[in-house]
Amino acid sequence: MSDNPDWRQQPSNEQQQYGQPPQYGQQQQYAQPPYGQPPQYGQQQYGQPQLAGVSVGPRFLALLIDSVIIGVVGGLLSFPFHNATGALGGSIGILTLLYFIVMEATRGATLGKMALGLRVVKTDGSPISWSESIIRNLLRIIDGLFIYLVGAILIWTSPLHQRLGDRAAKTIVVRRRG
Repeated sequence: MSDNPDWRQQPSNEQQQYGQPPQYGQQQQYAQPPYGQPPQYGQQQYGQPQLAGVSVGPRFLALLIDSVIIGVVGGLLSFPFHNATGALGGSIGILTLLYFIVMEATRGATLGKMALGLRVVKTDGSPISWSESIIRNLLRIIDGLFIYLVGAILIWTSPLHQRLGDRAAKTIVVRRRG
């Protein structure tokens, strides 16, 4: 001990009390939001970078590419089945939904997303499974109302740029690395 009464022993990093702010000159190891608050967009949480979701523009272009592909396949199917127009429309609708589900569950992206360097992942960054793909694509029916205006509004108002299907399935559309 010291004879000086003004001398105070500063706690080391190991001795610092949990939940107490760091002393002058010390740095926090991780930037964490206050309890119960989500991290700000792009902020790191627990040393992990936050995923940056893709906004409406690139997602719309990917959907446009997918729509052209589906239109070509639908057009080719219309030749042999031209007499069954009602059944053909329903079949193309089901094939479209299956296209999105299967491609995203097995590849993490549709052909349109692949062309633009996008992929679908869980919010923790891991690949999606069949269940997430089914959930997000069944809700595509609601997101697609009014020419995808519902989905666009939800993407614009979400900090992670998630539409309803993404929010329900806990997924996010991101840019591929590399």
